[in-house]
Amino acid sequence: MNLIPHYPPHNDAPIEIALVNNMPDQAIEATIEQFASLLRAGARDLNFRLRLYSMAGTTRSETARSLIAQTHEAIDMLYARGADALVVTGAEPRAPQLTREPYWDEFAQLVAWARVNTYGALWSCLAAHGAVLALDGIERRREEHKISGVFACETTLNDWTMQGAPRVIQVPHSRYNGLAREDLECCGYRVSSFSREVGVNNFWRREPSLFLFMQGHPEYGANTLLREFRRDALRYINEETAIFPPTPANYFSAVAVSGIADLRDTADTTRRMRFLERMSALLEAEAPQAIWRVYAERLYRNFLSQIAFEKAMRSRSLAI
Repeated sequence: MNLIPHYPPHNDAPIEIALVNNMPDQAIEATIEQFASLLRAGARDLNFRLRLYSMAGTTRSETARSLIAQTHEAIDMLYARGADALVVTGAEPRAPQLTREPYWDEFAQLVAWARVNTYGALWSCLAAHGAVLALDGIERRREEHKISGVFACETTLNDWTMQGAPRVIQVPHSRYNGLAREDLECCGYRVSSFSREVGVNNFWRREPSLFLFMQGHPEYGANTLLREFRRDALRYINEETAIFPPTPANYFSAVAVSGIADLRDTADTTRRMRFLERMSALLEAEAPQAIWRVYAERLYRNFLSQIAFEKAMRSRSLAI
């Protein structure tokens, strides 16, 4: 697939975008804002309408279910209404195998529906892992340590997703599992960007819907990795996990990296308040920058432009 053709979309016919939000309870609202903000920035002059959906199988607290009920619609409404483009968020893994997640059957049905009922779909992180498993049986591989940080990724020349991007881009990653490049390419997926440190960043394949997959998180805000690190550190100090989280790579200042190393070496679960005070003071002094934002907006611009082009061509064909 070559670069995106330049064909003017019909601005009076908005692109209908469905966002399926699978993120955990504490991240529901932040996730909506992250993706909606990036869609707005990427769309520029393209007219679009965003609707929120949720899957019944996603584990939720009663409070979160109440919020979801007010802001999201059931997935059956998506099937009834339809959409031009689909965006599916990642989720916090709860089972060792994706097929044992409580929402798996519902998710696999969504993948099958999107193949023939959308112009394109964007699958984020765990959703990307689940989609290629449902499509081709490709299993994700557990990493030795959690991948967390901002990593340099080399872009593929003449790839439509990377149109206008520099040779190297910076992208946030936050995951425990990964997909091997050789497994993907054997099944006909095209890798658009790749990191020598953490592997494949994003890739795509025509289904016939245009499926775009991301192992990274270009939608992240400047402080998202910071909040995730704090959450994981608190889980350690509260003895919910036995491992102190890795410091996000290429993200914190040198002062913070040194301070976090001291915290890790002296962390004592019996002195929680002292730990919390030191952690708060350390992280509150940080002011991370979303250096990946320009790339993220360009990626979404390319994706939405392709959707608009294909929708316009379909409309033109039907008119003729």
